[in-house]
Amino acid sequence: MRRTLAAVLAALVLIVVAAPGLALGDTLSLEQQLKCPTCEVPLNVSNAPSALRIKAYIEAKEAAGWSDGRIEQSLVQQFGRDILATPPKSGFDLIVWLVPAGLILAGLIAVPFLVRLWIRRRRAPAAAGIDATPDELARLDRELRGIDD
Repeated sequence: MRRTLAAVLAALVLIVVAAPGLALGDTLSLEQQLKCPTCEVPLNVSNAPSALRIKAYIEAKEAAGWSDGRIEQSLVQQFGRDILATPPKSGFDLIVWLVPAGLILAGLIAVPFLVRLWIRRRRAPAAAGIDATPDELARLDRELRGIDD
C-alpha cells in the first residue's frame, strides 16, 4: 500500500513539474521557437542578417494570414529541422522529452527506498564479535567469578 501511494505521489509530482515544460511550446512566439541558422540562438534575440531575413519572412507570412504552424513547416522545409529551437515531440525526438522525465520519476521512486535503507543501516546493532570456544567461555566465567569475590 505504501509503495503504491509513493508511486502515485511521485507521478503527481512529476506531472506538476513537467506540465509547464510540455506546454511551453504552445505559449512561445514563433520567433522564440525558431533559431537563427547562423548563430544558433533564438530568432527573437538574434540580429544576424539571416535572422533578420527570417523575421521579415515571418512577418510577411503572418500578414498574408498564414498560421504559425504553416510558417514553421515552411521554414523547416527550407532550412531543415535544425531551425527548431526545441526538438519535436514526436518520433525519435520524443526520447529527448521522455528520458529526463523518466529519470526524475525513477529518482523520486528511489528516494523512499534509499532513505529506508539508510535508516536501517544506522539502526543496525554492532557486531557481537567472534564466537568464543568452550574453553574461552569457561575461562571467562572463572575470571568473572573472581571479580565478584
